Formats: sequence, C-alpha cells, structure tokens
Amino acid sequence: MTPDPETQAKVDAYKKQLDDKLNVVIGTSATAMDSRRNVVRGSESSMGNLIADAMRAATGADVAIMNGGGIRADRTYDAGVSLTRRDILTELPFGNVTQLTEIPGSQLLAALENGVSHVEDGAGRFPQVSGMTVVYDPTAPAGKRITEVKVGGAALDPAKLYKVAVNDYMLGGGDGYTSLGGGKLINDTGAGALVANDVMAYVEKAGTVKPAVEGRIKVVGQ
Repeated sequence: MTPDPETQAKVDAYKKQLDDKLNVVIGTSATAMDSRRNVVRGSESSMGNLIADAMRAATGADVAIMNGGGIRADRTYDAGVSLTRRDILTELPFGNVTQLTEIPGSQLLAALENGVSHVEDGAGRFPQVSGMTVVYDPTAPAGKRITEVKVGGAALDPAKLYKVAVNDYMLGGGDGYTSLGGGKLINDTGAGALVANDVMAYVEKAGTVKPAVEGRIKVVGQ
C-alpha cells in the first residue's frame, strides 16, 4: 500500500518533533544498569534502584517502592552510557504518577510481603525499593516470607508511621498492593509528577548517576 504523500509528510513532521524532544541526553550512568524482565521481577535491579531513588528524592519520602512490572525496556546499559529522555520513557511507558502516602510499618510490611509473594512466577509485583533493606525467604509460604526489614538502618517498627512513595497504580491496589491504601495522602492524588519525569529530573540534577545492586533486597542465606 502506498502512503498518501500529504499524510506521510505530516507523520514525518510529527515524528521529527518527537525525536527532537525525546533524543535529548539528560545525563550519564557511570555504572552498568539492567532492566531485563527476569531481573526487575525477581531481584534487586540497578535500574529499579535508580527509579526508586528518584521517587524518594522527589517526594522526600522515608522509603519508596516501585513494582518491577512497571519497568519495561527489558535491556542492559553499559557503564558510561548517555541516558536520553527516550530511554526513561521506554523504561516507564505507562504514565504512572508518583504519590506520597503515610502508613504504619505494619502496612508497609504487608506491602513487601505482597511484593515477594509470587517471585517464583516472575510476577510484576516484585518490589524495587529505596530507603530500606529487605530480607526474604522464597521457600516460605506467601505472606510469611519477609524475615527482616530495616528503614534507614533501623528495624521496621509496625506501629511507626512512614512516608512511602509509590506510583498511583500501586496505591490503587494494582499488582495486589491493597495494603498501601487507607493511609494519609500527603500529596493530592492529581498533583504528583509522572514517575518518568521524576527520574528524568533526578538524572538531570545529578548529571552522572551511579546506580548499583547494593544489597537492598536479599534472599535468606545469600
């Protein structure tokens, strides 16, 4: 089928506008990064750490959780790579918004239990986190897998209120994260920035980022 010349010209013009905006370099990663599907849905990921760190920085949260299934580029990045707006939007294509809620540690623990409850299935609920460390046992029954959580180096307090940055999909119960609901919303539900925009701003401000797998999520005995 031969494209209509006038329509094709308009398509090409719009494509150029997109390319001009999306192919802009926003910073550099000094370290290699990994967003492959099996990684972000089953273990700590350097790309997941970058995204969660950006969400926490943007909101001033104590901790942040990003569902691995929301990270979509399924690729690796070499150390020293230049990052573009297109790279970040390819990783985060869904238009999710960063939200800040305040919930007790008991609900945060329940959210993390949900996050690792289907790790053996490669489920998208697997958590990428910032501001905390998590140890879990994948051989234990779902709902009883978390063996240790520390926030800022201190043991999680079930009764303490924590400010938690998440995306609006998770806050609404997506990927089974119903325990994130019912807290005090610190930002208006319509006032958050796109998660992708928070990551772009974080990279642009830093100039050079150095995300790495650093033991935020561990399996018992490893």
